[in-house]
Amino acid sequence: MNEPRGHLIDIELFTNTAQIRADMQWLLTQAPLLSPHQFPMLPKTLWSNVPLPIPKPYSGPKRIGFYYQWLLTELINHHPQLRLEAEEIQVNEAGKTRGAIDFLIENQGHLEHWEVAVKFYLAYENRWLGPNAKDALDIKVTRMLDHQLALSSHPSFRQQYPHWQPTQKRLLVQGRLYRHYGYNIGLPDWSPVSTESIGGWWCWPEALPTDRAFGILARDQWLSLPPFSDLPKVAANTLNEITRAHHLLDETQTPWFVVPKGWPNNVPPLPPMA
Repeated sequence: MNEPRGHLIDIELFTNTAQIRADMQWLLTQAPLLSPHQFPMLPKTLWSNVPLPIPKPYSGPKRIGFYYQWLLTELINHHPQLRLEAEEIQVNEAGKTRGAIDFLIENQGHLEHWEVAVKFYLAYENRWLGPNAKDALDIKVTRMLDHQLALSSHPSFRQQYPHWQPTQKRLLVQGRLYRHYGYNIGLPDWSPVSTESIGGWWCWPEALPTDRAFGILARDQWLSLPPFSDLPKVAANTLNEITRAHHLLDETQTPWFVVPKGWPNNVPPLPPMA
């Protein structure tokens, strides 16, 4: 399989400033994964007319979640109405870390607690599962609501940080949802999902169409999709024995996940009251 970018050392990922600028624009315009009618989502209007900062290479941990949070920090710092009070605030209880608050943001004189995430999920048997099937959207949402957003109301937080009293809690969850290709199966019956975020297909190797061309996406190309012509190409019949999910882009600029034949073999249990 022709996969040259996959052999680059991690330090080279997330450093392309043109991609970083495109990812910032993506963050400003991409639909949330969750319905704003059912969750305390950041209002989309918050990002109207926000100037894009001059992009610089990212030098943090080479994982999409850390990169996404860094992009958001850059945008907050250039937002005329927002001020970054603090981020990654550790909350300790009895000498142990209970969790960390992603952001405390001053928004026009009011302190807000933000929890953020970027995720990619595949429709499977009435659930949205992560490409490695260890994660699921229902589990992520339950944790964000019941644990992460609750941290700023916890007695340990109030004891450690009495000078911070957030009056608003908000979520920002972006990414992309993928339909199951090759089978006449409906989408999961989970109404909190925003259908605007459905924008790709997934399949097992044998179902990948052979009548179209595919390019392979590097880890730092998952947000704003680059032009198909810029990607190293991969033949569908070379993916039969993959052992991990591969993220592809077809010639129509549609993203795909191709998962190993045994996927999913480790589906997480449903969260309480999912």
